[in-house]
Amino acid sequence: MSRSGLVRALASIVAGPGPATATVAAALELPSAPTAGEHTEVFDLQCYPYASVHLGDEGQLGGEARDRIAGFLRALDVVPPPEPDHLAVLLDAYASLMELDEGGSERAGHARRVLLHEHLASWVGRHLERVAELAPPSLAAWAEVSARVLAEESDRLGHAEVLAPALEDASALSDPREEGAAKAFLGAVLAPARSGLVLARADLSRAADELGIGARIGERAYALRAMLAQDGPAVLDWLSTEAQRQAAALDTTAAIGGPVVAAWWTARLERSAALLAELA
Repeated sequence: MSRSGLVRALASIVAGPGPATATVAAALELPSAPTAGEHTEVFDLQCYPYASVHLGDEGQLGGEARDRIAGFLRALDVVPPPEPDHLAVLLDAYASLMELDEGGSERAGHARRVLLHEHLASWVGRHLERVAELAPPSLAAWAEVSARVLAEESDRLGHAEVLAPALEDASALSDPREEGAAKAFLGAVLAPARSGLVLARADLSRAADELGIGARIGERAYALRAMLAQDGPAVLDWLSTEAQRQAAALDTTAAIGGPVVAAWWTARLERSAALLAELA
C-alpha cells in the first residue's frame, strides 16, 4: 500500500463503517473491523474527531476553527463539505496533497505542510491519545497506527517552528472568581483549547465512581454540573489531578506536533491543574 493509500485507509475507518471496512481493517492489521456500534460509541459519544471541538474556544462544532479549514480547502479550489474539519476529511485531503506533492507540484507541497502543521498536528495527537486509551481494541489499534503514520509524516516534513493560529489565539481557562467569568467556567473546562483537558463522558463516569458520587446521564456539561453540585471541592480536585495525568501523557502529541505544540498543551494543562487545585 502506498503512503497516500495508507492515509486514505485511516480516513475511511474514522469516516464510518462501510462495505470495505473489513478489507481496510485487515490491510491496516487491526485486530478486528470496527463495528457500527463501536464507531458510534467512540467518535459520536466519547472522542469527537473534529478540529473545531479541540481548537475552538467553545469546545463545540463549528466556529472559527471550522471556518479556517473551510477557507484552506477553498484556497485549493475544493468545495468544502458540510463538516470540513472532520478528521476523515482532513486525512483524505492530506492524502491527495501527498500524491500531488510527490508528483512534483510545488503548490501541493506547501499546502501539504500547512495542512499538517496548522490543521492536524495542532490537535490530532490529543485526539488519538484519548482514542487509544478509551476505545475498544479495533479503534485503539487504529489510533496507534494513525499516530505512527502522522508522526512519520512530521519527521519527513519537519515539525512546525511556530504555533498554529488556532492555538496561539486560544484563551486560557479563566478564574471563575473574577467578575463575569463564573458563567462560562464550566464550558471552558470542557473546551480542550481553553483548559487543555480532553474530557470524554467515560472520564466523568470514572470520576463519579472514584469519588463515590452520583453520575447523571446526559451531555457532559449537564453531568459535570450535577457532580459539582454534589461535591464541588472533590470534583475540582479530581479535575486538577486529571489535568496533571493528561499532561504527563503527551507522547503522541509530541511525536506529531513536535516540541512547540507539545509545550503549548503541557503549559495549558499545568496552568489549569494549578487553578483547579486552588479552587478546590
